[in-house]
Amino acid sequence: MRQAKVTAGFSADCPAIEHLTRVSQPRVSISPIAIHPKQIVRSTWTTALLLVLLVHSWSTAQALQQASLVDYVVPAVEGDAPIPDGPPAPQQDQAKSFAGSLGTAVKTIGEDELHIIKAPFSLSALKWDALAIGATGILIANDESVLYQVPASWHSTSINISDAGVYGLGAAAAGIFVTGLFTHNDHATNTGIHSAEASVDSVILYAALKAILARQRPYTGQGEGKFFSGNWTNGSFPSGHAAFAWTLASVTAHEYPNWPVRLLVYGVATAVSTTRVTGGVHFPADVFAGSVVGFGVGTYVTHKDRPKLSLPHSENKIGSVKNAILGHIAIQ
Repeated sequence: MRQAKVTAGFSADCPAIEHLTRVSQPRVSISPIAIHPKQIVRSTWTTALLLVLLVHSWSTAQALQQASLVDYVVPAVEGDAPIPDGPPAPQQDQAKSFAGSLGTAVKTIGEDELHIIKAPFSLSALKWDALAIGATGILIANDESVLYQVPASWHSTSINISDAGVYGLGAAAAGIFVTGLFTHNDHATNTGIHSAEASVDSVILYAALKAILARQRPYTGQGEGKFFSGNWTNGSFPSGHAAFAWTLASVTAHEYPNWPVRLLVYGVATAVSTTRVTGGVHFPADVFAGSVVGFGVGTYVTHKDRPKLSLPHSENKIGSVKNAILGHIAIQ
């Protein structure tokens, strides 16, 4: 009987015991941090893809050159017994070859970046520096008044056009390279190699400028357009689309210097730059600076290995400006 009462009392007290022994845990709400991972992943994959293409390009070019050299130096002799097939090349040799090509690519990119960084500080480039800085300053002073005149209904279509233009120029450069490999066209192969090299140079340069200047993008709220106050991973100055488009367009136009090609590639690059503004993602100064960076990098990479020749004097002003740019930027 007493045992039954104890059991009943214990059962009745169970809810109270559970309530007293229950441990309340605070709820922690984690708010997402706006670091724009899509832009980081896109930039990382773009740089990695271009570097791999560049290494593969140099490896292929070196292999073709060595094969042609062996065929020329060791001709076949009639009457000799056929030489049995030797053992396959070990994988260590292939790994060393790839490592050597990768080292050559990294060294070349480093030398390019060093020259590009030092070029604006030379005495011969001071007047071009003043012209570019002055034009950029004028655009910065009028950025907001120009940008906000664009209807918001244009934004989506303009962004699609700019993306399509960049992808189209990239596909054209890759197509030229692949065509050169299949047709054994050295000019086309070198054009693809120069496009990959200049693209890596351009990506590194404009990504560093974005991180350092950290300009606020349009339509981001208070402080938009200000420097050193935006997200360093997604800065607005300079425009990466404009830099990339003008890099590829410059390489292609210098490798195939005829007016139809120039009008096509420079027209696409201009469309990319313009639609970044009408798309509401960049200010006019951003795309101007990106275009200057891209054109300069593409011009330098295309002409750096060519022999230094005296440039002819042009009778018109446009030709004189072109020769001056080539003399101060492209040729070492």
